[in-house]
Amino acid sequence: MRTLPRWRQISDDLLRRLQDGEFVDGFPGELALSERYEVSRGTIRQALAPLREQGIVGGGRGRPSYVINTSRTSGFGPMYSLREAITARGGTESSHVLAQRLVTSKEVATALDLDLDTPFVQVTRVRTADGTPFALDRLWIIASIARPLLEADLTETSVYGVLRSRCDVEFDAGVEYTRSVPASAGIAARLEVAEGTPLLTIRRKSCLAGRPVELRDTCAAGDRVTLTHVFGDASAVLGCGGSNGKPIEIPWD
Repeated sequence: MRTLPRWRQISDDLLRRLQDGEFVDGFPGELALSERYEVSRGTIRQALAPLREQGIVGGGRGRPSYVINTSRTSGFGPMYSLREAITARGGTESSHVLAQRLVTSKEVATALDLDLDTPFVQVTRVRTADGTPFALDRLWIIASIARPLLEADLTETSVYGVLRSRCDVEFDAGVEYTRSVPASAGIAARLEVAEGTPLLTIRRKSCLAGRPVELRDTCAAGDRVTLTHVFGDASAVLGCGGSNGKPIEIPWD
């Protein structure tokens, strides 16, 4: 059995330590890690790359690292911030808010098996990375737990971050369905793609304490988004596929 490269050994060790809750008070900097493992800072950056790629650690060159998700079990929405994933790579994420209002919807209530007159906070946004639109996002969260969202500035703020900080709410279960659909004229215009372009569509139903509370639809341009899902103890495969932890393209033919 071949010996793993030093950066990979460090990456695996950091993952185990993260999952054991060792860094709850803050993640160490590159210099501290370099001294701890007696390697160069370049090797530490290489070790952190797959953790950042998988959305477990945020930050980047010139910026302190921080923990995004350390769960040993299947990651779920609020534990993984799209905004943090983009900014961790040095990008800029922002949103153009199209709707931010209190509504009722028989369709949404039916989808969540709630009373048909249940009020929801609805938010619809075009998400951009470095100025390029990559996703159209709309969500409905029951108003009884999400009213502060109506007053929040969501142009550069995570919805789930607002729920945590202002509502003391973090969803604890849910399900997502992903499929591909052609872009309608309206969505194509919002995402600046040609009508009929294949889009990744994600429907998420979220729960809090066993109660359905959120329905979320996301349409994303497939050539601008990579969906990553970490499940179980990923130390055996984290970072596989190249010296920088990024996947290797393998032709089908």
